[in-house]
Amino acid sequence: MIELNTSKSYANNIFISNGEFHGRIVIKDYDKTPEKFQIIGGAFSIDPKEYLKDDYKAVYSETDSLYHVQRKPAIKFEKKELTLSEGERRNITAMIFGVTKGEYDVTADSSSTAVKVENVSYNGDSATITVSGQHVGESVLTATLTYGEETKSADCAITVSGATPTPGPIDPAPKPVKPVIGNVPDDVKAEIKPELAVTEGDPAAAAKKIGGALTAEQLTRNKDGNTIVEPEVAVKAANKLGTLSSVTTKDVVALPVFTTPAIDANKDKTIMISYEVLGSDLKAKKPADVKVLKILGAENGELFTHASAITKDMDKKFTVMKDDDSGTIFTGDIDGYTMYRLALFIKDGGKFDLDGKKDGAVADPTVILGAEKRAPSGGSGGCNAGLGVLALLLSLAALPLVYKSKK
Repeated sequence: MIELNTSKSYANNIFISNGEFHGRIVIKDYDKTPEKFQIIGGAFSIDPKEYLKDDYKAVYSETDSLYHVQRKPAIKFEKKELTLSEGERRNITAMIFGVTKGEYDVTADSSSTAVKVENVSYNGDSATITVSGQHVGESVLTATLTYGEETKSADCAITVSGATPTPGPIDPAPKPVKPVIGNVPDDVKAEIKPELAVTEGDPAAAAKKIGGALTAEQLTRNKDGNTIVEPEVAVKAANKLGTLSSVTTKDVVALPVFTTPAIDANKDKTIMISYEVLGSDLKAKKPADVKVLKILGAENGELFTHASAITKDMDKKFTVMKDDDSGTIFTGDIDGYTMYRLALFIKDGGKFDLDGKKDGAVADPTVILGAEKRAPSGGSGGCNAGLGVLALLLSLAALPLVYKSKK
């Protein structure tokens, strides 16, 4: 028996010469890169496919006289069972094997009306299926992979319950994810540098990395163990702005304090950082209404500006993106149960870079606020009020004259 273990490295080719191979070949942790079995003056005692696991096939090539062992087309859900609540939407991932990118199709169907298939998208080696719970009941979600004339399917049993969970900042907590800049011109890519944020679990260490803008006592940890700004500190900074309605700790969703690695190529560039955030934690109905506050000190902060597109000039701006690797900016209505990516843009060495250096790295404490902007003072309403007061004063001034004339 020949055993190939590809979990650490790809197995080498197997060469058989001057004889027959009797036995079997076991391939462990095999991926989609084909193995090659070359016969030189020898032969397998039986068809090579008899030596392979069921998930693989051996295809003989006349061109190079090699047996190419390939993964058979297959689709498999990451989870075979799932529970939804009425009204809840969820993305389910199905892994795809043994196909060539762009040459396959994936469809999904629900066996009952308890579950509705909202959308199916796929890219490379996985498919994302969005489903929603319509009413209490059970359903089998079937994903079907079509590759040429072959079809393969996988099932996921879904139970829809009546209890509706309340979305909020507790589960799940916002976390950094690898940012994707998307389809932008080369001059934008030259300026914007996506970097995965690095979180810190020690408030004292985090305080040093953000240049001492906050003390360790003004920081705390979230449920994931990441350092965040104390909500009370964010409240003081937000209320000092004077442009928002009164903010309380209930209005604060703190993002993990992060740094990015110092990279020479990023010096004086704008760093892009992304967080995965539950829709309800964005605390707004539209992306343009999301309020992201950069904490600049114990009682100081400044709001990021919403951007509907990524350009060269992105310092102190943010975008809301779909939670995938497409880099697509989201412009629709925010769903409280859907995950999104909040992308922040901070220029190295700029005002929002709290490490205080042009070193190709940025440091950042940020919070999301659930607060409305205050109505501006003055304006047409103020003018109308002023005319009303003037009219009242004139009428009062005229009263004595009328009274005298009646005497």
